[in-house]
Amino acid sequence: MPTLLSHLATIPLFAGLVLSTTMPEVANVAAIACMVAGLGLVFIDAKARQVAAGPPFQLLYVAGLILLTALIPTAKSLEHLAAILILVPLWLAGPYAGLIAKAPARLLSPFWLGCMAAAGTLGAVLIAAYDVVFLQMRRGGFSVNNPIHLADLAVALGFLALVGLFSGHRWRFFFLLGPALALVAVLLSGSRGPLLALLVLSVLATIYYIIMIWRPSRATLLVVGLALAVAVMVAPFISFELGSGRQLRLVSLAQSVLSGEAADGSTNERLYMLRSAWGAFQASPIYGHGLIDYTVSAAQFGPQDNPYRPSSHLHNDIADFAVIGGLTGLICYLLVLIAPLYGARRAGAEQRPLLMFIALMASAGYLVMGLTNAMMGVLTQTVLYGLMLALIGVLAREERA
Repeated sequence: MPTLLSHLATIPLFAGLVLSTTMPEVANVAAIACMVAGLGLVFIDAKARQVAAGPPFQLLYVAGLILLTALIPTAKSLEHLAAILILVPLWLAGPYAGLIAKAPARLLSPFWLGCMAAAGTLGAVLIAAYDVVFLQMRRGGFSVNNPIHLADLAVALGFLALVGLFSGHRWRFFFLLGPALALVAVLLSGSRGPLLALLVLSVLATIYYIIMIWRPSRATLLVVGLALAVAVMVAPFISFELGSGRQLRLVSLAQSVLSGEAADGSTNERLYMLRSAWGAFQASPIYGHGLIDYTVSAAQFGPQDNPYRPSSHLHNDIADFAVIGGLTGLICYLLVLIAPLYGARRAGAEQRPLLMFIALMASAGYLVMGLTNAMMGVLTQTVLYGLMLALIGVLAREERA
């Protein structure tokens, strides 16, 4: 039985870190099946129960109850309450961790976690390159996923691969290829939001590495700090050509948001969605409009000249939660975002630097990527976030044990 559990516990790691970019449907089915198995394990295994009750999952359980409370006033049937299961990878992240805790210790080491995440990022590059070079698609990713979704996953996995730097292995600097591969995947996908997230995470990861791992002299730290400051100030004025007529220039993007005018249809559609979300939030600021057809509800409060049909989401996590649950939904979203940081902060001193890095990449990455596309509620992205939470819970528990 222990051997069978050990083999079963490797599936979430391989599916979530390696297959999510190349075979997302397979990865999702495997992950959900393992979450259900983990839920069953919680009832029969003491260690699994202890892991599932860990600090990061406590916040998730509270977040789930808060969101469910917000759905009750707008629910017209049980279906409207059951819609909360679209976020089931979050609500079952604790049991998921209980199962993953049974995986071989070697696979849970920074080196092997970094290897698997790097493999997943490389998979995104290969898929995007195949689409662009061989299938002659304008944007890479369509063969297995939406390009922006593929790029989001590549960014999340590329920076998660940097956990290999904590391994002490002589080949640890190989993991710096993670963000580089993510950049290639993003450029091939022609996606601007993930590129913005990549820039932000690059700065955060560099600062974290300098402070927590490198720890240079004051003079070196000053030089590096000045270089980073210059890079941050210059970056908004740099124009990135992403192919198929798509361009990213942060100053222009900010001007579009502030003025409400955009040069391209994609940005313009997002601006209409944000206006609709703001109108819907003002109409029901406490508990929102519910999960079922919430984009249709939001569209009623948008500009009258809106030429776009309601989408499946509002391309912005903050807007989604604001429309779905009002202020209550936003509190839920905040708890979901800080859960990794809370779990890492509660870890022991030995594991805390590693876990805080995973938490920072998860929370900051999903926050920034969630500004231009839905992350929470899109199954593959939500499963990956649940996996990163599970890793924090498992590794923190292993140290305490």
